[in-house]
Amino acid sequence: MIKDNGLVTELELVHKELSAWRASTPKEHKIPEAVWSEAVRVAKKYGLNPVSKALGLDYSCLKKRIDGIRERKSRGLGLMPAFVELKPELSSVDSACVVELEKGNGTRLRICSRTVGAIDWSKIKEVFLGA
Repeated sequence: MIKDNGLVTELELVHKELSAWRASTPKEHKIPEAVWSEAVRVAKKYGLNPVSKALGLDYSCLKKRIDGIRERKSRGLGLMPAFVELKPELSSVDSACVVELEKGNGTRLRICSRTVGAIDWSKIKEVFLGA
C-alpha cells in the first residue's frame, strides 16, 4: 500500500472490509453498497488511482460512482423548473408582453398580448401544465 499519513489507515479499514467480503462471497455477487460508499469516500479524498489499485477495484467503476454522486448533487442545486407568477403593474396604460411556458418534455406555449391585465395567467398555466 501507499504510505501517506491517513491514506494507509483509511485504506486498510476499507481493504479489510472488502477482503472479508471477498473471502466469504462468491465472485458473481456484487460488492455491497456500504463497501462502495467507503471506497468512494476515500477516493474522493486521496484520488481514484491509488485507491482503485490498493483495493483492487476497477478504476472506471469507481470513477462512475464518484461522477454519479456529483451529477446527483448538481441536479439538487435548485435547477428544477419552477413557475413564477407575474402580476401586472397597476397603470393606466396597458403594455404588451410575450410569455412563454415550457413543459419538461420540451412542449412550449408562447402568448403575445397587448392587454396584459385582462389575462388570467394562472388559468393558462393550469391548463397548459396540468397543475
